[in-house]
Amino acid sequence: MSTAAYLNRRFDVLALHGALPVGKALLDRTLFSPAVGGEVCTGAQKLTQRWLLTFLTIRGSMTFAPERGTDFMLDVRRGGFRNEIDVILAFNIATVLVRQQLIAEEDATWHPEERYDKAELLRVILTGDTLAIYVRIWSLAGEAREIILPIATTPTKVGG
Repeated sequence: MSTAAYLNRRFDVLALHGALPVGKALLDRTLFSPAVGGEVCTGAQKLTQRWLLTFLTIRGSMTFAPERGTDFMLDVRRGGFRNEIDVILAFNIATVLVRQQLIAEEDATWHPEERYDKAELLRVILTGDTLAIYVRIWSLAGEAREIILPIATTPTKVGG
């Protein structure tokens, strides 16, 4: 897409480097890369970032927006994931909340690439103290981005 296609569109600071439309997604968890100053994002990348930040925010953790976020990371902190089914259930519940919050802040003036359609859970890997979630985020324009969320977990003791 040419630069002209982004004129007069809103943009965000790019917080997550490396999210790609296809292929391996290796995210860099820094606001600014050493080689480049601050970057901005728009379109499906902006949507993916909005989704991710909402998904990972613990609901009630921001006093200025107490309903913002989900309980997913709270479940992670509590050590509530014993198997992949537990993760899938928590993901599905959190995704409903994310959908409600993203759609509530959007309006018809937003570009369809930046408006939320759906999130698909592609894969879950739960091993010891590590959880990896592979997710595809879809915009109303039909654009998608895939992300991998590596999350440190609290192992749950099963049995005695």
